Order: sequence, then structure tokens, then C-alpha cells
Amino acid sequence: MKWIGALLTILLLAFSWAGSAHADIYVRRGPDGTLHFSNCPMGTNWQLYAREKSRQYPQQYQHRRNISTRSPAQYEPLIKSIASGQGMNPTVIKSIIEVESGYDPLARSSKGAMGLMQLMPGTAQDLGVGDPWDPTENITAGTKYFSWLLRKYNGNLMKALAAYNAGPAVVDAYGGIPPYQETEDYVRNVLARIYGGGYARE
Repeated sequence: MKWIGALLTILLLAFSWAGSAHADIYVRRGPDGTLHFSNCPMGTNWQLYAREKSRQYPQQYQHRRNISTRSPAQYEPLIKSIASGQGMNPTVIKSIIEVESGYDPLARSSKGAMGLMQLMPGTAQDLGVGDPWDPTENITAGTKYFSWLLRKYNGNLMKALAAYNAGPAVVDAYGGIPPYQETEDYVRNVLARIYGGGYARE
């Protein structure tokens, strides 16, 4: 019975660690017969164990063709205003948007992340977003969330970026940038746009 309790504990941790880009849970059996669970499988022989049920926003928000432009210049004043209002460097927010969505306000990931800053449905609802496809609401919520992450990690930009991608629980568990290729690439790509360089892992 002990292994059942341990298994349930692992599953609960796996679900709680699911971040914006890693919501599904995968499983594989090790050489000794032990089951391993991950929300970011690396290597081979992983099988889908559980798929996150995404919460949907009203259908009228699904196709907003009147805001389908992808011009960074168009969003420059909006980003500067929102970022400055929340004490954030606009360059940081612009860099996140470029990596997250390529300035496509209608971008939607396979995990259900929405809009310019790729808000997950749960995050958008927690932040009181009425229309996640609206650039003003999306950027405001994304900036507010990232500002909170930056404060949580005492101004550590790399940790905040990793948490924006993989979820703060994962960053807390690893004590820094988790060993996920996607997250490492994400942090590197955003920092390259901010500073024109990479980063050194802690």
C-alpha cells in the first residue's frame, strides 16, 4: 500500500507543477519497474497519462479578426504605457511578447495559451481577464503576472522568465531554471532580445 500512496503523491506534485507550457502528464516505466511521471518528458518511451482539461472562454472571443495585425510598432505605445504603469521595463515585456506570440494577438498554443503574452485560461481568469484576445487586457494581465513573478524571485530575471514558461512550482522545486530544454531555450531567447546575449545557468 505504501507504493500506492507514493504514486498518488507523485501525481499530485506533477499536476501542481504543470506550468503554462507543460500541462499534460506523461508516464514511463524504468528498468527496475518503477513508474516515472513528468509534465515535460525528455527522451523516449513516454506515454500520455493524463491530459489537462482546458477551460474555454466564450465563443465570441475566439475569432477577433479586427485585431489580427502583428506589427510590433503598433503595440509600442500600449506596451510602454502598461509596463511603465506597473514599474516594468517595456523592453522586457516586448521581448516576452516576441518570443511568446511573435506579436500575434490571436495566437493560441496547443496547450490553450492565448494572445500576445500567451495567457493560460486559468491564469487569465485568476487575473480577471474578460477578453484574453484583447491586446490591452492580455498585455495588462501578462505584465501584472510577470511583475509578480519578478517580485517573488527578488528581481531574478532568469527565474521569473523560467517561471513564466514552466510555472513557479517547477522553478521552486529545482531552485532555479529547471532542466527542461523548452524552458532553457525560452529563457535564453528572451534574454537574447533584452541584452543581445545568452545566460549562465545557476
